[in-house]
Amino acid sequence: MSSQTHLAFASTAVPTPSPGPGEVMVKVAFSAVIPLDIYMADYGQMINSEYPVVLGFNVSGVVEAVGSGVDGLQMGDKVCALTMAGSKGKGLQERAIIQSCTCAKLPDDYSLEAAATIPDNFMTAFTRCSIVWDLLCPQTPILVYGAGATSGQYAIQLLALAGYKRVIATASPRHHPYLKSLGATHSTLKSISSVVSSDGVVAMLLPVTAGSKYTAGKDEQMWMELLADMNPFPDLVKIVCVKAILYQQNEYLRDNLMLKILPQLLEEVEALNVVRNGQVNGEKVVVKVASM
Repeated sequence: MSSQTHLAFASTAVPTPSPGPGEVMVKVAFSAVIPLDIYMADYGQMINSEYPVVLGFNVSGVVEAVGSGVDGLQMGDKVCALTMAGSKGKGLQERAIIQSCTCAKLPDDYSLEAAATIPDNFMTAFTRCSIVWDLLCPQTPILVYGAGATSGQYAIQLLALAGYKRVIATASPRHHPYLKSLGATHSTLKSISSVVSSDGVVAMLLPVTAGSKYTAGKDEQMWMELLADMNPFPDLVKIVCVKAILYQQNEYLRDNLMLKILPQLLEEVEALNVVRNGQVNGEKVVVKVASM
């Protein structure tokens, strides 16, 4: 028998529980594959001995049932969500049990396919930008590094909405015209460590990865902190490491980010329907789970 192994997607039946207090059951329409799914599949992270393991952190669909204590959502609502509650809440299955505070109600005419790409990008961009809003005034130049990725595109739009007029973006040249249309005033390919001021602030999204791929291999490594021997910044630069998936530890973000802030922006700001991608090519892998 061969000792080699490989990953495979399999179909199986899993229990369909009822939503508990503060939860909703969502009939899943779409789920977008994001780096967190790769960390589970390749690194074995966030699995917690569950079997079978269901992937799909980003979910869009229609609420089918509502648990006790849920306000603002009802049966028939179209929603998107970033699901952190284990396999029962993941998107690559027909029905998901999701904490209501991670759900955003969608406008009736909003595309469920497009909505599946929103949650992780919006949450990541908002948690990073909130650090900027706390520390820097709108007249301060802001550099968005890796702005060609969707979370970078969201960050540019959020900064522009907040009144920041000097937003500098790094991205491949083919992304420059689009990024400027979102609110970036300059685009550059310079290394971030060579342009940040000696007393600047850098909000860094964790994990830090080695190489250019998300997949695990003998030459690929990942860290949940910026190690001293990897830090290219001057000593006085303030480094703020962000674990965006832990945003619910912040009481304000837990109670407002998905439930109130995102639905309002989706209603009022057409620009948030951005070009969607998973890496740097302006696209994202979206899996259609069921017809709605």
